[in-house]
Order: sequence, then C-alpha cells, then structure tokens
Amino acid sequence: MLKNKRFQTVLAISGLMMVLFSSCRARFYTPNRHVVPMFKKSGEVFLDGSMNMFNKMDITAGAALTDNIGAYVGYAGASQTAGSDSINEDKYRYRGNMLNAGIGFFVNQDQSEAFRFEIYGDFGYGSFKNRVTGLHSEFFNGSYTRMGIMPSIGYRSVDDAITVAYTARFSQLKFFNESYSDPQFWEEDLKRYRYASSYNMLEHALTMRLGGERVKFQMQAAIYQALNADKSDNFQSAVPYTNMAFMIGIVYNLYLR
Repeated sequence: MLKNKRFQTVLAISGLMMVLFSSCRARFYTPNRHVVPMFKKSGEVFLDGSMNMFNKMDITAGAALTDNIGAYVGYAGASQTAGSDSINEDKYRYRGNMLNAGIGFFVNQDQSEAFRFEIYGDFGYGSFKNRVTGLHSEFFNGSYTRMGIMPSIGYRSVDDAITVAYTARFSQLKFFNESYSDPQFWEEDLKRYRYASSYNMLEHALTMRLGGERVKFQMQAAIYQALNADKSDNFQSAVPYTNMAFMIGIVYNLYLR
C-alpha cells in the first residue's frame, strides 16, 4: 500500500513536470528581484547578487548619495529551455534581460535607529527572445518598459545582524517593438501578447538578511500580480495574473564616509 502511494506521488510529480515543460508557450516578462537597499546613512554602498537556483539571476549596486537620497542600478537575466532539437521534435528557448535603475528617499539612522522606510522611483527596460529549432525554425522577440514606484518598510538591527523588509512595487508594464516569424505558428501566443496594451503590476516581496556588518546572506520571496490580466487562466494573457519567485544571494555593504 505504501509503495503504491509512493508510486502515485512520483507519477503525479512526473506528470506535473511534463506539463510544465511541455507547455512551450512564448514568454514575455520575467520580473527582477525587488531592490531593497535599507540604507542607514550617506556614503553607504551595497552590491548584491541573487539567483533562484534554476534559471534566473540578478546583480544590483547602489549608494546612499546623501543622508536621504539613494540610487541603484541593476541587471537581471532569465532563461528557459524545453524539448529536444531534432528533425522530429522542437526545442524551445527563452531568454529575458532587463536593465533596472531607481532613485528615491530613505529614512536615515539619525531619524530612526532601527526602523527603515524608503521609496524609489523605479524604471526597467527589458527584452524577450523566444526561439524554436528542430522540427520548426521560428522566433518571437520584443522589448518592454516598466515604470513605477517601490516603497519598503522594514527593520535593520543596530549591529546589522538582521534585516527584514516588506516591499510593494507598483508599476505599468508596456511591450513594444515585437518581431516574429510565422504568424500561424505563434497564433495563440499573439493572442496572449495582444490581450492588453499595458499591464498594471503589483509585486510584493518579503526580504530577510542575516550576517555581519559587511557580508549578509539574503532571501527574498515574492508574489507578482498583473491586475488587469486574465484571472481565470494564467495562460490567456502575456503576463500571468499571479506568479511567484524565491531568490537567495549575498549582499556586501561598504561605508565610504
């Protein structure tokens, strides 16, 4: 009986994985990790790198320009491959890239010793590339911009051992400059792409850092919502109504003043 249950569990997981990897639809947007500097004072600099252990990575650098003004720049990349490249089967490849920058206000340690609040104007410019080889030779590429605001509230201990923060990113996502090969091959994906002219995004994140004054281990769990996407089926619009991500990485802090 136990063996049968284990077999059924393995079979169910395998079936789910087959569905996920066989759902070879074009992808248009991969969210980057929320940038959460939690600056304390002027002259603070940070560099962090994160990944989801599978197909996504982020690198960000930022600095507290004054006692209340901070800024950051970053790069995010994602990839996905499914299928086999042969004369009898298609291989799907997706590559997504984004450049991200922001500038905004933060509450410094003289104004609040441990409680942190910050809000940034956030801008992203990205591209998506979908490629099919093997039985077919097709492509679907394009670009997008994302503009919005990103407030964070959190706690950063005086000794820098622990940081916890909640962040909400409110933004508008717009696609443009699309190019594709055979419209019939991409028929369903073109319907998704044209579902809306832009998407109103609400992206939540909970960030935790543990470590010393200079180097910290970072974890971030995020839920992404496209508020005007199709709510009944995540595969009917270019951006799913809900999506989730978990990232881990390292943050390095340095004080120049």
